[in-house]
Amino acid sequence: MIWLNLELAKKPSECLEYIVMHEMVHLLERNHNDRFISLMNEFMPKWRFYKEELNRRPLRHENWGY
Repeated sequence: MIWLNLELAKKPSECLEYIVMHEMVHLLERNHNDRFISLMNEFMPKWRFYKEELNRRPLRHENWGY
């Protein structure tokens, strides 16, 4: 099962593709090890760029006051 934060809808589509790919690769490799990186490189060669872009645009917390 994959859970996604709805705030991610505000991110560029390429970043969303990275998130989905990241989670799908976890179905093949649980840990962030060499195999995981190799699979990410195979399925999405520019994944590091999208990861950095996503990290530059953090999710925003809003306090609604109720």
